[in-house]
Amino acid sequence: MSWTKINEFKQSFILKSTATLVLFLAVLAIGVNNANAQAFSEDFAVVPVPGWSVQNNSAGVGTTGWFQGNTAVFPAQAGAATSYIGANFNNTTGTSTISNWLITPNRTFSNGDVIKFWTRTTTASPFPDRMQVRLSTAGTSTNVGTGPTGIGDFTTLLQDINPGLELGGYPEVWTEFTITLSGLAGPTSGRIAFRYFVDMGGPTGDNSNFIGIDTFSYAPGVTPPTPGDAPVDFDGDGKTDWVVVRNTGGGANGQLTWFWNLNGSPAATAAAAWGLASDTVVSEDFDNDNKDDIAVWRPGAATTAAFYILNSATSTARIEAFGQTGDDATVVDDYNGDGSADLAVFRESTGVWYYRTAANGPVTFVTWGQSGDFPVPGDFDGNGSADFAVQRGNAGAGNFWIRLSTGATLPVVTFGLSNDTVVPGDYDDDAKTDIAVVRASGGALTWYWRPSAGGADQQVVFGASLTDFPIPGDYDGDGKTDPAVWRNGTFWTLNSTNGSVGNFGLGATGDYPAANYNTH
Repeated sequence: MSWTKINEFKQSFILKSTATLVLFLAVLAIGVNNANAQAFSEDFAVVPVPGWSVQNNSAGVGTTGWFQGNTAVFPAQAGAATSYIGANFNNTTGTSTISNWLITPNRTFSNGDVIKFWTRTTTASPFPDRMQVRLSTAGTSTNVGTGPTGIGDFTTLLQDINPGLELGGYPEVWTEFTITLSGLAGPTSGRIAFRYFVDMGGPTGDNSNFIGIDTFSYAPGVTPPTPGDAPVDFDGDGKTDWVVVRNTGGGANGQLTWFWNLNGSPAATAAAAWGLASDTVVSEDFDNDNKDDIAVWRPGAATTAAFYILNSATSTARIEAFGQTGDDATVVDDYNGDGSADLAVFRESTGVWYYRTAANGPVTFVTWGQSGDFPVPGDFDGNGSADFAVQRGNAGAGNFWIRLSTGATLPVVTFGLSNDTVVPGDYDDDAKTDIAVVRASGGALTWYWRPSAGGADQQVVFGASLTDFPIPGDYDGDGKTDPAVWRNGTFWTLNSTNGSVGNFGLGATGDYPAANYNTH
């Protein structure tokens, strides 16, 4: 972003404030509406369990399904004596196959997520029992098929307890099982199901007795930092670093100097002179080494406008003519999914995107938008390639028009106000860009985002409208975009990992935080 754009940005926030202008000297951090929290647990104190589904597909449905724990058989693993859920031989009739399903609420699952539960049968059980744990990756579906052998959408077997139906093969004391999810192609919406599954079961069968389940929990795994995901990540550790640029030369075209500290490192601040005050800051990973490069775009005529990139892999300069004065170069992104950022501009006068995926190679253009739109690049479908999106005002509301890299278009999304500042990011860690805005009101900044994984819209008050630059990024390395601001020499972050507020001092009044380059 150029110094001219900095002034426009600050002025826009003043104009957007609809209440008395108040200078906030402290970070505002009101609790996030966390209705979309992924982790949950169940103690089965009440059966039927709210939010869970059941389906008895046994060959001949018996007199019982899933029921409240029975202390006459055995007490619960934890809590009140009856606070577990049970199933037994009366799930079917005569001698038949039992297939009785208990299904959790819908969640977005990722590799590394952990499922835990306790289960048991009776002491010295005279009839063997069996239970499966299965996964569906079909979103909110509860389809378990039909008949005792059907499995519907629950095609992934996670655990099979006593598949051979051996006496003593099912735990006869409360025993905890732990399942760690793996093999998923990416974040996947679905459900977990318990299936009481016994051949030759029932009141007159040789198999099936009584099982209980207690103290179930599901928790997302700790997402390891993904190199190259966080904006302005100079060391590739998956965390946004502390970076500011300063006009050290003076004047409209003065020399820019970059100052940075690596996030979490006690090392002293490093510095590099690169670019002019009239340039647009566009730090991205152009050389595919999982580290963002120091980079600027310089406006000019069609033959002189150019990107100036200092490659982190080789410490060599790359200068390449691209674009023209009036273009918006903050749309640099990976448009072909090869891991490297591509040179790109959005021509504000026509609504046309131009990008180049190979050095000095052919230019691709996509018409998506119109004069007055704000470009919002991001990966909205999670396929690894940047998509084309714009925010457009409509009677005071903000409409988002999205064209995927595949050429498909999404329904128009109305979100926020037309004069909100757009702050795209992956706020829910599902590898998809979420629609997000920041609004100045009453001297404060309120962040709003719509999780692409589903669930309620989220919001949090964080920052001050007159002093702060919004700088969303992944500052705690958990894979989620964190609301953050830079205020006159200090970075303030609201860490999504635990809701804590962090701060780091770097820079001075008049500097510009590099992580702000991709907000509009």
